[in-house]
Amino acid sequence: MFKIYNNDAMVNGTSLQGHIEATYDDLVKAFGAPAFDSVVDGEGDKVHTEWALEFQNEEGDYITATIYDWKEENPYTSRSGKYRWHIGGNSYEAVEAVYDYAREVA
Repeated sequence: MFKIYNNDAMVNGTSLQGHIEATYDDLVKAFGAPAFDSVVDGEGDKVHTEWALEFQNEEGDYITATIYDWKEENPYTSRSGKYRWHIGGNSYEAVEAVYDYAREVA
């Protein structure tokens, strides 16, 4: 079981680890508002929407994870219906944390 320790984590150095198919609203319900939203924060380089999360597992270890769209024409592409979001992190444990936490709050 994972819990969110920080929903505005420093995520430098993370890379693609997996994907999750979900609606934007499902992710907001599970993880709160995104840390970066190009509609509010201004145009991004390759990402329009990103959650920057830090989880803590039962052993007390911290796992950094990002959930983001990638190279879409505009921010609304990923916000319309189900979308295949990218999950970034430093290991596959980021994917496990995102899936585990999303299932818990669903």
